[in-house]
Amino acid sequence: MVGDSVWDVEAARRAGMPAIAVRSGGFGDDELKEAGAIAIYDTPADLLKALDDSPLA
Repeated sequence: MVGDSVWDVEAARRAGMPAIAVRSGGFGDDELKEAGAIAIYDTPADLLKALDDSPLA
């Protein structure tokens, strides 16, 4: 799952899925990591650029 908030990451975790976070939601790295994000990207474009090396690959 890809989301931009701690709530997205927590929902993925409760569903048994890993979550990648994009910083567009206004949350900091520490908050997103604490919620369980396995990777964090600054923007959707950054995720797209790194797609082949991301957990989605």
